[in-house]
Amino acid sequence: MAMNKGLLPSLEKAFRCQIFGVKPKRNVNLLKTDRGYWIIKGYKNREKAQWVTEIAQALREKGFRHTVHYVLDASGSAIFAYGDRFYTIMKMIDGQEADNAALYDVKKSAETLARFHIAAQGFPVPHSSYTYEGTPALLDKWESRLEQFERITWSIDLNGPQNRIEQLIQQMAPQVIRDGQDILQNAYKLPLTPEMYVALERGTLAHRDVASHNFLLTSRGNCYLIDLDTVGHDLQLVDLVQLMSRMLMMQEYRVQSFVEAMEAYSKVKPLSDTQIWMVHQLLRYPDNVLREITGLYSHRPGYHMRGVLQLVQMEGRLQQQRSMFLEAGDQILQRSPWGNYHFVG
Repeated sequence: MAMNKGLLPSLEKAFRCQIFGVKPKRNVNLLKTDRGYWIIKGYKNREKAQWVTEIAQALREKGFRHTVHYVLDASGSAIFAYGDRFYTIMKMIDGQEADNAALYDVKKSAETLARFHIAAQGFPVPHSSYTYEGTPALLDKWESRLEQFERITWSIDLNGPQNRIEQLIQQMAPQVIRDGQDILQNAYKLPLTPEMYVALERGTLAHRDVASHNFLLTSRGNCYLIDLDTVGHDLQLVDLVQLMSRMLMMQEYRVQSFVEAMEAYSKVKPLSDTQIWMVHQLLRYPDNVLREITGLYSHRPGYHMRGVLQLVQMEGRLQQQRSMFLEAGDQILQRSPWGNYHFVG
């Protein structure tokens, strides 16, 4: 995020502080001030800045304190307007990003997500947030992601693969498309609609970007969930599917890792056997490959050739382990403490 030079003196005045240095970090800037380290983030519109600051405050009031903490300016506002942008300032959380390859980190992330989900209820739902007579937003997103991937593969078939990643896409495409179409065609068998109505009734929010870098672990063993920009009214199951999908690849699709992560979540916010079964079923959608490749081809921030290539290669190597995990429904759902719920294939 590029900083406007005139912004710093204005911030010093508004927040009654001295700024000693600025360091860019992802899509934000780190400020070193006489009041501690702060993170500054700019938004194009006030509504977005207002939404994230209000959500953070509401979550804190509902008991979820392990999230971003906004600093108020001298007038008591969490939003500072400068030029054509709206800035928010957060206290820096002194923690390490979670590592999905470490099961301890995954379990901490799952517990924190469950605590967030408990607090993220009771937010009145605007009518535009859901498709009442249709599919949950998750399936709409997955469908368009799959369509975009199919367009990418057609283009590669037409012009021939231009690099290593396009060779890989061509090799994996038939299986990825088959898996994607399969879950989208069979999703109506899952009890997602009742989940959707419960979410509507309770006014639940989902984070919708539970990447490992949005969980920060402190030396005291606390885990913080940050970056509330993507938070919105949705099924909270969406977050769980996303977290499990990302971590399972790093855990090489070990059944035990899934069981332990789901147990860590369930201890804080109990899940029904049906919900656990639905999460396992929704993991059939090849989201890791589709997200990374469509992200790269859409030039979305954070998607770079080298990183995407590594991830796609890893997913390719783990195809057999992934298949075994997806066929392990009986094994997963007959374990204690989930009783004798029988897997429906």
